[in-house]
Amino acid sequence: MAHPPLSVLLFEDDEGQVILTTEALEKAGLRVAVARNGREGLDRLLNAAFDAYLVDYKLPDVPGLEVLRRIITMRPDAVVVMVTGHGDESSAVEAMKLGAYDYVVKSPYMGHLTMLPMVVHEACDRRRLRQEREQLQTELWEHARLLEERNAELRRANEELKRLDQMKSDLVSMVSHELRTPLATIKEFTGILADQIAGPVNADQQEYLHIVRANIDRLARIIDDLLDMAKIEAGRIMLNRGLVQIPALVEHVVQSMQPLADSRGVAIRSELPAALPGVLADGDKVAQVLINLLSNAIKYTQGAGQITMRVEEQTNEIQFSVADTGVGIAPDDLPKIFEKFQQFRRAVEPGTKGTGLGLAISKRLVELHGGRIWATSSPGKGSTFLFTLPKYHAEEVFREYIRTALQEAKRKQGYLSTIIVSVLRFQELKALYGLEETSRLLKDLEMLVRETVRRGAGDVVVRWQRGDMVVILAEVDKAGANAIADRIRRIVEGRTFTVHGKPLAVSLTASSVTYPDEATTEEELLSITESRLQQADRARTRIMVIDDEPKIRQFLKEALELREYEVLTAASGPEAIEQLKAQRVHLILLDVMMPVMDGYEFYHVLKETPQTADVPVIIVTARGERKDRQLGLETASYNYLSKPFQLEDLLAKVREVLQHHPVKA
Repeated sequence: MAHPPLSVLLFEDDEGQVILTTEALEKAGLRVAVARNGREGLDRLLNAAFDAYLVDYKLPDVPGLEVLRRIITMRPDAVVVMVTGHGDESSAVEAMKLGAYDYVVKSPYMGHLTMLPMVVHEACDRRRLRQEREQLQTELWEHARLLEERNAELRRANEELKRLDQMKSDLVSMVSHELRTPLATIKEFTGILADQIAGPVNADQQEYLHIVRANIDRLARIIDDLLDMAKIEAGRIMLNRGLVQIPALVEHVVQSMQPLADSRGVAIRSELPAALPGVLADGDKVAQVLINLLSNAIKYTQGAGQITMRVEEQTNEIQFSVADTGVGIAPDDLPKIFEKFQQFRRAVEPGTKGTGLGLAISKRLVELHGGRIWATSSPGKGSTFLFTLPKYHAEEVFREYIRTALQEAKRKQGYLSTIIVSVLRFQELKALYGLEETSRLLKDLEMLVRETVRRGAGDVVVRWQRGDMVVILAEVDKAGANAIADRIRRIVEGRTFTVHGKPLAVSLTASSVTYPDEATTEEELLSITESRLQQADRARTRIMVIDDEPKIRQFLKEALELREYEVLTAASGPEAIEQLKAQRVHLILLDVMMPVMDGYEFYHVLKETPQTADVPVIIVTARGERKDRQLGLETASYNYLSKPFQLEDLLAKVREVLQHHPVKA
């Protein structure tokens, strides 16, 4: 839509200037009205508004600056352009301070008439843009106010939902606790009647009492499920992690469920590989998940069916599965089976309704461990429930075991000891017999040490580091730890090992650290233990591996340590920065894709810090991730390696970089 022409009120007493100025403005499409003096123009301003005002600095009655003041007073957003003669520039600047949009100096040759329309248009455009900006700002403030009001409403609603959810959880917890006491009383007196302590009962009465007791047990399970779910949702479930040996766990679960399976004529078979690594988990919670899955499998397997429990070691996790030959699950129900309070009957056969919480609890317990759970089913052929637990490398298990064992020692006001065992001349042995034979020797030594210190509680953890071994023993004081360390040394040195078909005698050193005699905190215990690890034959080259994947950190750590490098690891850029403040490294292996701070951000921080600016870096990238050139990383200290890479390629790159950056003593 076309806009009407801009209107201009010209304050000018010189007739020639009026004619020439009006002609120049009208040629530029402006509509012009003329006031021959200040009072005339101000009177016209009372009855009409103009888009712009051109005010001559020297008027016959009222000074131009006074006219400007009155215009701004009457119309604060007015566009006023002052027109001055030569020598009046300082006054024109004063006019700008009073609110004029601009000023134009008259030219003796009338050159100013060419630019005057442009100045008017520009000044009006600036006013329009300012008004639009102010309007937008007002609208933004209004939107912000409305948004804040809505956010406040949402916060209030959220707080109310939290309050109601807490009330629900508190109610469930209170009711469940309150039900336990009368339920225990009912069960006790039902037992008295069934055992005929209160008098004889006939066969029918015995059958009725059996039904009563079965339903009491079912109600007790429902109460336990409600309490577990309430604790999980309230965040009150704490995992008591420890090193769990899977074969023993599976055997315990199968034995506990065998009577129920036998009563239903269902066979339970377990399939486990010969060697399974332990998992860092809460053994009771994992057993609860397995018992839940086995219980469901038994419940929904009709006749002489079979249940198979399998455990498989995968690259990054341990996978458990419970497969049955039961009635299966209807396809429409399968996506809902891990939701709370989902009760549905299995396909084909009528089945039995469950409590609706067991699988939901199992899902949350698995997820608390960092695993995942899912199910597959064929109606009429059976179902398979699977879940995973992440694998952890030895250092993480070691630290977690120290932490939980120390907490338990503090709770019991007892002791916790670590024994440091070191193979003398380990680097010489490795150079003489090779990596493969030395690794096998370490495994043989570990088995012998485990047998030597095996205790009923099973609380022994071994961590190897270049010929050094750490054993953790709970509830063992300083004297006991010294005795066990001496026994380890005597038994190992009294045994002959075979390497390359030849007998080999191994010499050890063994020492101990005990809480609270020598260390009172987890960090002190770890620090003293680390400091007592064998110092001889240590490689002087220290490499830091920065990667957020535990499996990659452990893989690179073990591979580099076996090649005589000292290795530090960090899961993120900030963690690495903290370590680098205290320890000097000679090379950094840096992953690009990391949370919080990616590899390129960390690289820039590293190079901007004087203490680490000269440390060479090998950036590990996947195809398509590289953006080093566009970030200006073409420097002598920058190297990269593309994923997936072969270990030998990585080691060759490490050797190449270190050759150009020799380790200083």
